[in-house]
Amino acid sequence: MFSHPDGKALSMTASRFHRFPRSVARRALSAWALALSVIALGPVAFASAAQAQNSVAAESTVRIQGETRITKLADLDFGAIIAGSTGGTISVAPNGNVASSGSVIVANAAQQAAVFELEREIFQDFPTYQGPAGVDSIEIVHVSVPSARMTVRDFTTDFNRTGFFGLPAYFFRTTFDFRVGGTLDVAADQEPGLYVGTFTVIIDYN
Repeated sequence: MFSHPDGKALSMTASRFHRFPRSVARRALSAWALALSVIALGPVAFASAAQAQNSVAAESTVRIQGETRITKLADLDFGAIIAGSTGGTISVAPNGNVASSGSVIVANAAQQAAVFELEREIFQDFPTYQGPAGVDSIEIVHVSVPSARMTVRDFTTDFNRTGFFGLPAYFFRTTFDFRVGGTLDVAADQEPGLYVGTFTVIIDYN
């Protein structure tokens, strides 16, 4: 599990935008060991007692995968918003579309999905996205008033988009970028100021 006015703007100056997260984990993958099966180079022949014994060598091979590199290119940013008297939500989709509900008003155009890039070996690495997604959520915290918090939930990603011939979009590429969006819950008259939180992206290799 991944855990984060009467019309007053939460932030209206460049230095006080409500950005989330400002410090997404820079690297979210650990090393993976991929074991290849033992390869027999030929059959082993067993001779009778009266014959000389024949044998053939077999190899056991394994490839140890070094740390797979993933780079954060951009943070998930909900920009500057006005909470209003009833609050509501603001959502940022992987394609950059922004939607709000309730009394939440989008006060600038700084919203963007988080962007990551991974490196892979063609025909060797077959990555799968493990999170955050679905019911995962995190809290983002006011930098000056720790008791003031908001929840980011319903993470979405375009990692699983398709490419040529219906294959995964990463299939013929050594570098692959993908995006992660989410929905921010905003309380009525949410405390103005800057909120920050982090989430971890996990990619598994098959």
